[in-house]
Formats: sequence, structure tokens, C-alpha cells
Amino acid sequence: MGYLLLAYLLGSLVGGLLFFPEVRGKDLPGGSGVFRKKGPWAALLVVLWDVGKGVLALFLTPEPLRPYAGAALVAGHTWPLFFRFRGGGGIAPSLGYFLAWYPRETLLASALALGVAGAYHLLWWRKRRGVYPIPFGAIFGYLALLFLLPTAGRLGALWVAGVVLLRGLEILRGRW
Repeated sequence: MGYLLLAYLLGSLVGGLLFFPEVRGKDLPGGSGVFRKKGPWAALLVVLWDVGKGVLALFLTPEPLRPYAGAALVAGHTWPLFFRFRGGGGIAPSLGYFLAWYPRETLLASALALGVAGAYHLLWWRKRRGVYPIPFGAIFGYLALLFLLPTAGRLGALWVAGVVLLRGLEILRGRW
């Protein structure tokens, strides 16, 4: 139980809010929100931080708890204790977590996610708007992980995708 709490607390260290607290209330504190408010270099810093905490969380977690620690990490990022439970979407920390755990499979799933996000941006989003392209593409990346990973990783991907989905529904309802 202590490892899951540690993963949650690590997730609660949201890069966008640590480095750019003025973003709070104006946009989501993840990479895309910081990109919109502060520019590409600020967004890169936030993404590297959030991906890095995913990597760290994996290496701090014993193997039997890894499927659950990823979800705790992402829950901490999306509902951070240190920032009044209003954080980011959870994609970057989950990316770091799975890159450290299953790098080959995660890179394949990420390539699919980015391809879908790019196609969605070009064919739909630019003209009509709707769900942002990166979260839209991430749906396909999480689905790909469910097929590519062995059982423990699949369970972890399912838990993480569930947390990201819950947060995504909140964001779509305007509760960010």
C-alpha cells in the first residue's frame, strides 16, 4: 500500500503547476496547456518532468504492484493532492511509466497514437474542433497497449486508461 501512496504523491508533483503556477485556472497544467499559454520550450520542460516522474515511479515500485502503481501515479497527476485535486490529463506520466516498463511496445503504441492524432488534426479537428488531437490519439495508443503487452502490462494499461478516461470525461464536461 505504501508504494501506491508513493506513486500517487509523486504523480501529484504536476510539472505545469510547479514551474508555471500562473497557468492554474487558465488551462490544463500538462504539456498541451502549458504550450498554449507559455510556448514550446515551457511545454517541453513540463513534458520531460511529467514523463520523468512516470519513469521514476516505475523504478520505485516492486514488480507485483506495477499494474496498480501506474494508475496511482496518473491519479496523482490528474487529481493532485498538492494542487487542490485539479491537475493534468495524465498522458505524459503514463507514457514515461510504460516506456520504462515496456519500451518497444510503448514506442509502437505511441507511434500509432501520434499517427491517429495527426490524421485527426488534418482531417477533422482543424475544421470542426472537438476533442484535442493528442488525447484523441492517446485512446488508440492505450488500446494498442492492451494488445501488445503481456498480462501484467495489460492490466496496468487497463487501470491507467481507466483513470485517463475518467479525467477526460471531466475535461469534456468543462471540469478542469
